[in-house]
Amino acid sequence: MAATDGLSQTDRSTVRFHLTCLAALLPYHQRPAALQAWLGVDPALFHMGFDPPTPVTEAVLNLGGARLQAALAGAVRGHDTQRSLLALDVPVVDTALRNNHQLDYETSRLLRLRNPAATALGRGYQRRHHHRALLSGDPDLAAAALVEGRGEHPATTRATAWATVRAHGGTARVREVVAALPGHEDPVDADVVAACAQADPQPYLDTAGERHLGTGALLTALRAAHRSDLAPWRVRRAMERVLAEPYRIDWALVAAARLGRRLPRTAVEALLLRPDCPPEVAVVLRTGQPPRPGRPLPPPARGPAPRPAYRPPPSAWVPEWRPPGDTGPFGDGAESARRALRTLRVAFDTREDPAAATLDHLSAVIERGQLPASEAVRLMRPADVLTSWVGQGSGWHSVQHAAWSGRAALHVHTAALLARWSAGGVPAERWAAFHPRLWRYPGTLPELLSEVSAAVPDPPDAADGPGGLTA
Repeated sequence: MAATDGLSQTDRSTVRFHLTCLAALLPYHQRPAALQAWLGVDPALFHMGFDPPTPVTEAVLNLGGARLQAALAGAVRGHDTQRSLLALDVPVVDTALRNNHQLDYETSRLLRLRNPAATALGRGYQRRHHHRALLSGDPDLAAAALVEGRGEHPATTRATAWATVRAHGGTARVREVVAALPGHEDPVDADVVAACAQADPQPYLDTAGERHLGTGALLTALRAAHRSDLAPWRVRRAMERVLAEPYRIDWALVAAARLGRRLPRTAVEALLLRPDCPPEVAVVLRTGQPPRPGRPLPPPARGPAPRPAYRPPPSAWVPEWRPPGDTGPFGDGAESARRALRTLRVAFDTREDPAAATLDHLSAVIERGQLPASEAVRLMRPADVLTSWVGQGSGWHSVQHAAWSGRAALHVHTAALLARWSAGGVPAERWAAFHPRLWRYPGTLPELLSEVSAAVPDPPDAADGPGGLTA
């Protein structure tokens, strides 16, 4: 029976969070062994809803085997990590990336170009990525997306992809892609296949492209979107969606349709808002009459203002230096701090108990010099406050950017305690023993390490095994 059986999904994610935070505190060369052991207990170790701390992903990328890297690839969300995994060029890792539902577009694009047939079988399919690939303008990417016969896309989308392939590779490339199609059920694909069956497919391909991308197809779609049984705002939205499609607009034909009273009023209003609408056509659309000689044309419509470039918000985990805060239940001296650590449980914050001794209180004790962090680490209960709330990514960054803080000192001395315990190597069974014990363990970290060592004792010939801790 797996150690995660009987746990809710939230509890499973919590256990995985605690384990990956513990891995961030382990010595660099010990992390892959621990993660391998935990992966044997829980194959979905990295499925937490967020990525593991950076030290963990770096150890997996640089020292982990293909199995560990594939497990990370199946769950990772960070774009940089996805790209690093892709750069390994390991088939099993690529397969895991294709099955990852959190894959970003750039990684999926590279995977699609690397192996279109394998990408077409991936479980992490995202329709918006496929749609973007079809409209990319890259002939290789468009061809690979056409071969992937999944998802329903507008006729204009697949027709644009076929036009891209034809523009860059001619009829020969179109026939090559047609031969690789898994089926011909899509109407656009059926037209292209029929055209390629002709001795000279050029005029037939022109006709097929015009049928789906031409101005006639646009006018037909605009007339179909104008429905009297819908609210006006819904009709406008439908018009905007039609005009967002990559039609080839011949503005002379649009003007002729307006003069012939074949354009609905809502379509006229939507076309007038396009920045590429010529001024003489704008007059026809607005008045229903051709422009008069000698009358100046209106200026072209102003396009929408470009969106400002996205700038991520400033990071909140790097605090400015401030004088040490309140020590709370730990008092003002070393003895009161030791007494509180022996009798009280340390909480991350005061959400559950307003009078609790918190991590911030203990950090203030260390910053004031009342108690060294090495002693606090040995007395602090429960152990998972150290291994998780101190060992998570923000604690790691505190060591790099806020080394003056008590949080950073706790992180360093917790890592030192674990380094001494794991010196010389730890058997996989001992690493696996952490899985059911770490979360909700009531005692201190040295007590937890001693219990794990006792659960998997050293071989009889080991004179001085790695499980011992010195006071």
